[in-house]
Amino acid sequence: MTVLLLLIMDYRFTGNAFHEIGGVVFALLFVFHNVLNRRWYEVFFKGRQSLRRVLTTLVNLFLVVTMVTVFVTGALISVTVFAPLDMRSENLFMHDMHQGAAFVSFILIAIHLGMHWEILMSKLKNWLHIDVSSLGWVFMSRIISSVVIIYGIYASFTNDIGEKLLMQRVFMGWGEEPSLWGFLLDHFAIVGSYVGITHILLGLLRRVKDTNPK
Repeated sequence: MTVLLLLIMDYRFTGNAFHEIGGVVFALLFVFHNVLNRRWYEVFFKGRQSLRRVLTTLVNLFLVVTMVTVFVTGALISVTVFAPLDMRSENLFMHDMHQGAAFVSFILIAIHLGMHWEILMSKLKNWLHIDVSSLGWVFMSRIISSVVIIYGIYASFTNDIGEKLLMQRVFMGWGEEPSLWGFLLDHFAIVGSYVGITHILLGLLRRVKDTNPK
């Protein structure tokens, strides 16, 4: 899903038709993902509400809201997939909201991955039979994580992510034609940086909790 999201984030690389079709596919995958994880909604108000659970709930709820905003605004400004429905809006604010919500969703997805990173890495380590206690693995993983986080923070500034989140940079079709590989590298690093920072902060939160169990 993350790869597809990156491919449809800037339609200068793929054209508007692929952007819209890819958006519909992503919407279906998002709905399918939520259906698979419907138990989370079933136990929403049950059990102890720890700080981590509250944070996870807030991220998930905001993600659902922003993704629904992306899908609705995308349908309303569509010139291909939903054009036959004759409901296209010419309101420029709709374009602003579509792009702003898309980038907020992009960041929230990265944070969501960071909150589940231990589970994902555990499955990957078992699949690849990695000895996580080895000095080589610890050293390599920390070096790679540091490089990704540092470069991801740098890429966030060079790609004006802050302005896009605040809907201050619209119409990405304007300006110099970007490099596809450069775009993918930068945005994969941005995802990685938010994943890494979220994972680190949750680790610190767990240590504080273990130190002060009350």
